[in-house]
Amino acid sequence: MRRRLSLHVWLGVALALVIAVPALAGLAAWAAAGRWQAGREAHRRDRAVAVLRTAPLDTPAQRETVARRLGALGVEAELGPAVAEAKAAIDGADPKTAVDMTAKMALANKPVLLTAGLQKDSPNARLESYRQSAIALEKVGGLLWVPRESPATRWAIALGAGLAALAAALIVIVVLLRRWVLQPLARLAADAERIAGGELDVEPLPTRAREVAQVGDALHGMARGLGVALRTSTAAEHERRFMVTAIAHDLRTPLFTLRGSLEALERGVGDAGYLDRAQAKAAHLDRLISDLFTFSRLEYARDTIAFEEVDVGALARRAVEDAEPIAAARGCVLQVRRVESGLCVRGDADALLRVLTNLLDNAIRHGRGRVVLGAHRENGAVRLEIADDGPGFAPDDLDHVFEPLFRSDRARAPRTGGTGLGLAIARRLARAHGGDIEAANAPGGGARATLTLPAI
Repeated sequence: MRRRLSLHVWLGVALALVIAVPALAGLAAWAAAGRWQAGREAHRRDRAVAVLRTAPLDTPAQRETVARRLGALGVEAELGPAVAEAKAAIDGADPKTAVDMTAKMALANKPVLLTAGLQKDSPNARLESYRQSAIALEKVGGLLWVPRESPATRWAIALGAGLAALAAALIVIVVLLRRWVLQPLARLAADAERIAGGELDVEPLPTRAREVAQVGDALHGMARGLGVALRTSTAAEHERRFMVTAIAHDLRTPLFTLRGSLEALERGVGDAGYLDRAQAKAAHLDRLISDLFTFSRLEYARDTIAFEEVDVGALARRAVEDAEPIAAARGCVLQVRRVESGLCVRGDADALLRVLTNLLDNAIRHGRGRVVLGAHRENGAVRLEIADDGPGFAPDDLDHVFEPLFRSDRARAPRTGGTGLGLAIARRLARAHGGDIEAANAPGGGARATLTLPAI
């Protein structure tokens, strides 16, 4: 992933580019224009030298012709005849010194060629804009004045290059600003409108600006949060409708039986069995309403739990003692096996006791005659396992056994006495303690529920 920098950094880079690029371009153009102008001056001088080397200067007419040709090139010249003794005088001197000395000796005599510009008044003032150059040819020697290239031209080239570089830098900055800031902001606005319209599937922003990326990440995080909240709300609404329907069904059956029994007793056609059935259904309604009230309060259970150190061994023995009457009534044997010593967790002892008694109650109601409770430490957690010798869970029911009011066999539920909320309450309490409950079938047969809690 490319590194994202702050907009302050990018603005600083843009400012540096706006200053540095035109300056560097102007300097480069200034140097290039200087070389170009120097080349033009050298070329003009070479052409003038070529004219003097090939043209005769013997007669006034010939000298007039050469002067016009030099004037056409814009070159002024002051030339004298070459001195024969000059060769001996300059023997051993470096080339530049030799040319200067030859030119000076040639001009010591009467000039053979003086261009028109040098014949006017105040030639020195005019020659300030010329570059002087000494020449030493076979027949003549002297000085040439080649006109200097205009500084204004050089300045114009440098300024033009700087302005062009500035324009190019601004174009690049605008393009990058549009790509990394304006377009992502426009996409953010469009994504916000889509989110407001209920479409929560938005894509990440391709931007190098950290602040824009942070706004995009926040918007996408909000979209994900809204999606999770919407799915949770939909699931909660689905669960609420299911619970209303299931509660209506579970209340209707015992109420129908209770009403029928009471009407039979009122008319004198019932016996003592009718009264027993009425009492049993009233007790079932009481358990159902109590479990519903408990389940509704557990939505915010973690905020109300008083956490303290709980001895798991003592908790297991207490849960078995509380469930013993139910087991005895159903002819079921409760056994505590393999409970390691020193196991402790943090939580509410009464709430955890409710978890274990609900799991034991479910195992007793569906087992054939034996329920085993064990506890051990594993990977930094305490695992309590409750196994029965019943038929076990149906494979299709394993993912639903902890759902509120779920029963694997609704027709059998009245006979087992369950309300369909015991396992749901147990799981909510376990998760409020930072743990969880899993249901599975034992390899040798029967169902197994495993409560996992963080160990201390």
